Amino acid sequence: MKLFHRFFLILLAFSTLPVVGMGMLMLSSRGAVQDNARLLHKRLAALTADSAERTIEQLNRALSVVADLEVSRGQKQLELAILQRAAAGDSNVALIAVLDTSDREVYRAADPDLFPDSVPRGRSDDPAVVQCRRTGHLALGASVSVGDQTMVPAAHPLTDGRILHMLYSLKGLQRRLGRMPKGGRGRILLVDEAGRPLPGVGDAPPAKDWTLPAGDAQGWSDRLPSSEGPLVAASVSLQSVPWRAVSLQPRSDAYAESDAAAAQAAVLFLALCLVVTGAAYLLSQRLLTPIAALVAGAERVAKGDFAHPISALGWGELDRLGQTFNAMTEKVRHYREIQVDRLLAEKAKVDALVGNIPDGVLMAGFDGSIIFVNAAAARVLGLRGAISRVSEITTLPEIKRLVDSVKAGSKRVEEAVVETRLKEGAESSVFACQALSVARKGRDEGVLVLMRDVTMERELERMKEEFFHSVVHDLRGPISIIDGMVYFLKKLQNLDERQKKYVDLADQASKRLSELVANILDIAKLESGTMTLSLSTFSAESFLGPLRDLYRVPGESKGVSVELEAGDAGELTGDLKLLERVVMNLAGNALKFTPSGGRIVLGAAGRGAEVEFFVRDTGPGIPADKVDAVFEKFKQLDRDAASRAGYGLGLSICKKVVELHRGRIWVESKDGAGSRFAFRIPRRPAPGS
Repeated sequence: MKLFHRFFLILLAFSTLPVVGMGMLMLSSRGAVQDNARLLHKRLAALTADSAERTIEQLNRALSVVADLEVSRGQKQLELAILQRAAAGDSNVALIAVLDTSDREVYRAADPDLFPDSVPRGRSDDPAVVQCRRTGHLALGASVSVGDQTMVPAAHPLTDGRILHMLYSLKGLQRRLGRMPKGGRGRILLVDEAGRPLPGVGDAPPAKDWTLPAGDAQGWSDRLPSSEGPLVAASVSLQSVPWRAVSLQPRSDAYAESDAAAAQAAVLFLALCLVVTGAAYLLSQRLLTPIAALVAGAERVAKGDFAHPISALGWGELDRLGQTFNAMTEKVRHYREIQVDRLLAEKAKVDALVGNIPDGVLMAGFDGSIIFVNAAAARVLGLRGAISRVSEITTLPEIKRLVDSVKAGSKRVEEAVVETRLKEGAESSVFACQALSVARKGRDEGVLVLMRDVTMERELERMKEEFFHSVVHDLRGPISIIDGMVYFLKKLQNLDERQKKYVDLADQASKRLSELVANILDIAKLESGTMTLSLSTFSAESFLGPLRDLYRVPGESKGVSVELEAGDAGELTGDLKLLERVVMNLAGNALKFTPSGGRIVLGAAGRGAEVEFFVRDTGPGIPADKVDAVFEKFKQLDRDAASRAGYGLGLSICKKVVELHRGRIWVESKDGAGSRFAFRIPRRPAPGS
C-alpha cells in the first residue's frame, strides 16, 4: 500500500470518529431495545433450565430406592414391593425395573396405561443400560416418546451386577413450561446434546427437522436462520444432563421498534461520511506530495544514483528537510567512495592468502554453483579453465557427492578420502577432504570443501605398520621357545615356592605377549582383507547362552550378576568363532570395569533383516570426549589400573570383525552411568562378502 493511501486512511479514520460517535448515540436507543429483548430471552431460558434441573432432582430422588434394593438383595417379594412403592410415590415414574446380569427385566412396576404388556423385556440395546455397564455409574439416555409423553431413561448399577432401570416422565416439566409467558410467536424448547428438540417438551420447533446449530449452543444469537426468517435465541446448558434450554422468537418481532431508528441513523451517517472522505482526500494529497519527492530521492540514493538531488519542496519545514537530505546524500557519496577502495584492498589480501595456502579450498552454493576455487583446489581437481557448476568436475566425482551430502544449516562435517594424479605420469596423491555448511550473520551461504594432501602421512603410516607387523611376526618364534621352556620348568619337581612363583610370573607374561602378538596379526589380516569368514547358521539365543554361562562364574566371584536377554532375535548366518570373540571382548571389558553389586546383560534383538547384539553394564561409563576413540588401536581410557591392564586392541578387533560381516558397531555411554556396546550385522551375508 502506498504512503498516500495509508495517510489518507489514517486521516479518514480520525475524521470519522466524531461521525461514528454521533451514529452510536443515534443507535443507542435501538441498542437498548435489543438489550431488553436479549435480557428477556436469557431469563426465560434460565427459568426453563431451572425447571428442568428440578425435574432431574426429582428423578434422582426416585432413584434413591437403590439403597433399599441393596439392603433387600435376594428377597424377591421385598424388592418387588420396593419398586411398586417407588412407582406409587412419584407419578412421573412410568416404569421401574430390576435387570439381571444379561440386562433382562427380572420384575418391574409400570404405569399400565403406558405399558399394558407385563411380559419382561430385554434392555441390552438401551443406550443408558449400555453406558451404565461400561462405566459402572449412573447413566441417563436420550429422551424417548411413550404414548403422548416424553420420558428419560435412567440406569443405575447394583453391587451384585444387576441394574435398576427407570423411565421417568417429563409431563410435569411440560406443564410448567406451558405456563411461562413467551409473547407473540415466541417458543421455549429443550434440546439434547445434538441440538434436537426433546419431543413433547416445550413448544413446537420452528420446523419439523429443525436443530439448534452447534455455533449457537451457548449464550445468545440474534440471527438464527429458520424457515420463518431469522430468529433471536438464548440458550442455557443444564448442569446435570447434556440438555439446553432455548428461548426463540422471530427477529422481526423482537426488534420491531429499533428498525425504524436504524434506517434514519444510517442515512445521516452516510451523508456525513461522504463529506469527511472528500475533505480527507484533498488534505492528504496536499501534504504527501513533498513526502513522495523525498521517497523518490531516497530510492535513487539506494540504487547508487547520487547525481540527482531533490528539488525544493515548497513548505517551510519540508523545504529545510529537502536541503538537509541533499547534504546527507553528498556525504554518503563521499563515504561510499572511501569504503569501496578499502574493501577492494582487503579483498586483495584475502585472495592472496587463500590463493597461496597449500590446502585446496572450494566454496559451492547449495544449488551446485561454484563460488570460489583457489589454485591448490584447481590443481587437485585438474581444472584447466573456468567452470561454474560442481557437476562439471569430472576428474573427481567424489567431490560432487561430498558437496551434495551437506545440508543447509547442518553442523555435521562430511569427510572423504580421494586419490588422484596431480600431473600426467606422476604417482597418485591422497587427499583428505572435509565439507561443512558455512553461514554468515545467520544466513546459510553454501558448502566449504577443504582438501589436505595426506600422501606423505599415509605412506609413513604404511611403513610404520609394515615395520611393526614384521617385528611382531618375528617375535612368534622366540615366544614359542619361551613358552616351551616355561612349560618344562613348571614340570620340574624340585622347585621351591619362590622359584614356582617366578616361573608362574614368566608364564603369565609369556601368555600376555602371545595374546598381544596374535591380536596384532589378526588386525593385520583384517586390515589387509586376507581373513575369510567361516559361515554357519545359528540362533542368537544358542549363541549367547554359553557365553553368559562362561562369564557367570567369574561374575559371581566378583559380586556382579551376568544376565541374558535373547528375546526373539531369531537365526542368522555368520562366523561363529569371530562373533564369539567380539562378544567375549565386550563382556570381558564389562566384567573388568563393573564394580561389585553391578549388573551385566548380554542380549540380542531382531531388527528386520539385521540382528542387533549388545552388552550392557552398570560400570563407570565412558567420558563424552573418549567415546569416539574407544575403537581405535592402542587407545585406552587410562583412568585406573583396570583400564591400563590391556593393550587397547580388543575393541579395534571387534570393529574389524563386525565390518567384515558388513555390519556396524557403536557405544552408548555417559560418564558415571554405565555403557552399552552394540553391533548389528545382516541375518544373511551379502553376495560376494
